[in-house]
Amino acid sequence: MLFQRFKRIRAYRIIVLVLALAWFPENNLHARSAVYEEINGQSALRLAVKSSPSSTFEDYDMIKDADLIKAVQSPAWQASNEIPRFTDLYISREGNAAQLLRVDVGGRLWDETQSKMLVLPDKALTKLNKAADELRAKHYGQLMDWEEAEKLFSRKAYFVIKDMDTGLSFRVQRRAGHDHADVQPVTKADTEIMKQIYSKGWTWDRKAIIAEKDGRQIAASMNGMPHGGDGIPENGFSGHFCVHFLNSSTHKSENPDLPHQLMVYKAAGKLRNYFAASSPFLLGQSLVEALHHEEQEMIRLLTEGLPKEQLETLLSQQQNWRSIRRKDGRELPQEESWLSEVQLQTETLHATRGKSLCNSIPGSYAQARLVLGK
Repeated sequence: MLFQRFKRIRAYRIIVLVLALAWFPENNLHARSAVYEEINGQSALRLAVKSSPSSTFEDYDMIKDADLIKAVQSPAWQASNEIPRFTDLYISREGNAAQLLRVDVGGRLWDETQSKMLVLPDKALTKLNKAADELRAKHYGQLMDWEEAEKLFSRKAYFVIKDMDTGLSFRVQRRAGHDHADVQPVTKADTEIMKQIYSKGWTWDRKAIIAEKDGRQIAASMNGMPHGGDGIPENGFSGHFCVHFLNSSTHKSENPDLPHQLMVYKAAGKLRNYFAASSPFLLGQSLVEALHHEEQEMIRLLTEGLPKEQLETLLSQQQNWRSIRRKDGRELPQEESWLSEVQLQTETLHATRGKSLCNSIPGSYAQARLVLGK
């Protein structure tokens, strides 16, 4: 008798549960189910930090925090025509690599493929920022002035260079240099790795690197052209190449080399900060260097706020340039103090038409209000 009564009670509860589930809107039911699955370990969020979307070198962590997972699974995504100001943060769902989300400077998530964004709740945003800070500390190098770096990377010292785009590493030895470090690959194997980094051949072009020594990661920049003295003749590298740090300079100038400094700040993850503190004239010069080095993420940072048509014209011309060099320039004063126009003279090497001089290029005038977001 008691057993039959228990069976009736259980049957009533099942009926009530079925009716309750049928009453819930289908989207809410699926969202709740998906959140439940995410939280219970069947999936997680993959948070990654890298210096540009095309970089294969990244550091990441698997996030299983319930607040963050629930926020990303929220149905509160909004369609938006806004042009976001992206950071170096990328989020994807585990097992679903096609759905890659980017984080903007305000901590909002963006699905670029569908032009929609999500505002995270304060609690979830705080946790995201904490996880991002930890990843950035692991991924990027420390800014160290050359006067201090010269002591850490003293002459005849060995250290490791890691490329910020590929993550490839090789050993070098500092042989000489006064205003910067003149270094050489230690062995032929190290030279072969450097060749992979400079896959198009040896060049003076700068690359953002991490210089690793004694457990420290220092933001730096290198070029890839063998030149000068050769202190390790058996390494397959005829000469040495240059490594620059914060405020180091070339042999020909007492002033820091701009393209090297740009790469140092890239290696430190602080390009946006550097541009925010730069004059409009320096921003214009930086844009030319970014175009020459084909640094697409750097170009994006420098042209945030530029009219879409103007940017597309600039990038379409870039495809036909083998190189672009800044020659001269000046800042044109404006009536309003927060707006400046910069005119730069550049020399371009066209793929078919050879060298030519331009008094200005589309987008070569940096507007402080737009670039700095003021």
